[in-house]
Amino acid sequence: MRFTAYERALVVAGRIARDRRLPRRGELSTRGTRWIASRIDAYTDRHEGLPPRRHRELLELEGFLGGLGIADSKAPGNAGGSWVHAMLIRITGQPPERGELPTSDRHIARLYELLGREYVRCADWPTAAECFSGAALYWRHVPRHMRRTYAQVVVFTMRAGDHAAALDGLELIQGATHGPSAAFHRIAARILDPAPGLGADAADGIDRVRKLGIIPYTYLVSCLAERLAADEQPERALGLLTTARARLTADRADDWLVGELEQTAAVIWTALERYEEALGLALGAWAKLDAQRYRACSHTQRLSLWKNFGPTRRAALVSAVALGDERTVAELIESCRLQSLLGAAVEIDDDEKLAESGFEVSTGPADAGTDDPDGEDSGRAVAPDPAPEGGPAAAGGRDLVVSSAVFTAYNDALNSTLLHFPEPVSYQGTALLLPHYRSALPPEEAQDLAARPLDDALPEGVFWSTHIEDGLLFWFVARDGRPAGYGAQDLREFDRIKPVLLGLAGHSQSSERKTWSLFPYRRGPGDFYEPFTQLRSWRSAEEQIITRTIGQLLPPPLVDALHRAGLDQPLRLTISAARELTCVPWAIMMVPGTEERLIEKAVLRMWTSTPTQLKRASRDSRLPPGSPVPFLLACDNPDGSLRERTADSVVNEASVLLTASGPDGPGTKDVLLAALHKIGPATHGVFFYRGHAEHDSDPAWSALPLAGETYVQSGELFGAFDDGTPFLPMPTRVILSCCSSSTASALGGEGMGLAAGAIHSGADQVIATSLDIRDASFTEVFEDLLVRGMLDGQRAGDHADLLRQLQLRMLTEWKVFSVRGEDLDGEEIRDPHPIIWASFQAY
Repeated sequence: MRFTAYERALVVAGRIARDRRLPRRGELSTRGTRWIASRIDAYTDRHEGLPPRRHRELLELEGFLGGLGIADSKAPGNAGGSWVHAMLIRITGQPPERGELPTSDRHIARLYELLGREYVRCADWPTAAECFSGAALYWRHVPRHMRRTYAQVVVFTMRAGDHAAALDGLELIQGATHGPSAAFHRIAARILDPAPGLGADAADGIDRVRKLGIIPYTYLVSCLAERLAADEQPERALGLLTTARARLTADRADDWLVGELEQTAAVIWTALERYEEALGLALGAWAKLDAQRYRACSHTQRLSLWKNFGPTRRAALVSAVALGDERTVAELIESCRLQSLLGAAVEIDDDEKLAESGFEVSTGPADAGTDDPDGEDSGRAVAPDPAPEGGPAAAGGRDLVVSSAVFTAYNDALNSTLLHFPEPVSYQGTALLLPHYRSALPPEEAQDLAARPLDDALPEGVFWSTHIEDGLLFWFVARDGRPAGYGAQDLREFDRIKPVLLGLAGHSQSSERKTWSLFPYRRGPGDFYEPFTQLRSWRSAEEQIITRTIGQLLPPPLVDALHRAGLDQPLRLTISAARELTCVPWAIMMVPGTEERLIEKAVLRMWTSTPTQLKRASRDSRLPPGSPVPFLLACDNPDGSLRERTADSVVNEASVLLTASGPDGPGTKDVLLAALHKIGPATHGVFFYRGHAEHDSDPAWSALPLAGETYVQSGELFGAFDDGTPFLPMPTRVILSCCSSSTASALGGEGMGLAAGAIHSGADQVIATSLDIRDASFTEVFEDLLVRGMLDGQRAGDHADLLRQLQLRMLTEWKVFSVRGEDLDGEEIRDPHPIIWASFQAY
């Protein structure tokens, strides 16, 4: 088949656009490249049967150019998928022989660099270094590009803390006569040298490194400043950072690069106890580095970004506490919650295009038989067999070892989600982060950004918020919306705190301990706590260790308020728990200075985040006293994975009962959606769900399993149609009885899981669980008590009051059974084990 004139024009235009020199800052695409990419995409979709060679080149060009536009639209995950698509097409079109280095190819090298740049933005240093290593491999006949990419490999392995790998990379540019490369080598070698006493010439020539690129320059400056500060030369470090920040500003560098240097400076000022300077820089770095989380990317990438600006959060909070600024402490702790809503899952359709290209990919490790020195870190692509001229390509050719970074990028693309840019929080008129967040947005978007008042979201009674950063617990207490105390505690001072929290986290699928920011810890003799076993007996030694250890975290103002409260006049307490504390069964924690439990002193509610609370407050869901509360819907064990409920259970009285195969039909997703839309959002009534919640590291993908292998994902609870109707409308009262069904938080403790999603979809009163709930006969009894209480129109006031009354009853029965020596152990729990009843929480 001959080229048509239009096809030839598309190919030529695509090649010219691909060869364009890309800018080192700002947008990567132009109006022209976006237009060409869209024309190629439309043409390949319309025309089938194109010759394989021509088809592959068009797809490759569309992948390269389309990725530039996607990256500019704040979707690095999708951009990575597009570039991987282009890279695999090109690599498999000219696979090297086994054991041979690939042919130098500037187009593949540029694709690796583009991927690397996105992973630098996401602060994933190992993957970024791997990308630039791949680029160096394909630049190997262009020395100046090789030196530049090797410099980036070195600086990002340094940022990852792998000094041995950085030294290995440094050897590859040793002896370079190129001035910027020689300066980079000398400075990097001095940073990596553990010998103390950096000389006055340590930073000489660092300005020349800018010729290698603004990215290696920025991170080399950051590493050198950290080394100078560690060498007790903070003034030199701060001078270096000030000069570099001025240069980046003059060069109109990307915000996240400026934020890197501001973060380093803020940490140094904090160490010098110059808190005003530290706070100003930390606020700027906070907004610049945090803004990258609100691009379409995977949870893994967001986790890297969150960890990256941890030093900024610590510096800002330490400074605010030291300056005695209670309003700023409140604002910053709440800002550690995700002040955003889930936008949508981002669909990737590159699988079909990859298949059309004539090869398949595997994201697993390379086959055992492959002679691959990095087998555990690589994936493989199956290159197509050569096709006769004009004929179709054959599938299933040679195994081609590809960098693990390629498959990391592809996986991140497939798992991308989108978060809307957050509306900063304010407290008592103070919104220190607002102007910095505005500076991270285009002008047309910045002018519409306004702060959400925490004051309007705070409930009556006492509000206690916490955040943990690098082993420091920062806290704030308000009473009826007004400040009542703030402070910071070093958790290293509390014996057993970490092993106790780890023990509780072992009973929570959503705990995701890798996101925790506690201090390093090595387990000692006896430092093992198993709540299921050790909480079974009231006032046993182990139970007291667990409950008193957590009780020690209650701050003095809160403890004073609890001492003045009593069983008949309880304190109304809302807990905004740090990420590390969301698995705590707060009801049974001991109040310091007393022999009483928290539930005996307070009515407990859990916090999600300001947007969620304001969303609920915007609806009038009050039920007139004495009005009947209909039992609208129950979705009980829809996938059939739990025991059958007894016939006399109140759950069977629901107007619509969805089970694995019940009278109202199997509880599939379609059937559940139809039932919920028939009810409508915020309709007075009760919805009950029981099942095995499935948790993902990304809370947006946490799911409630249904019949027919279908699921409701928490991300769907945040979605709405154009008319504002929620995708999954919820009635006013919701009970979620399943494993850690609150999925209360991720990263900073943000409310983005099932409980918060139910509130966004219409619920006013949600009861969910903080720990994994066991499938036991006692669980059914307690669920029935909850449902009956929520249905009682005469007594059904606040669900937190209802839950407290039930938990006080369970507390008494727990004491009685323990005193009698009843055995609460075993998988079949028939009696009030607190691992079940204390795990239910009101939201």
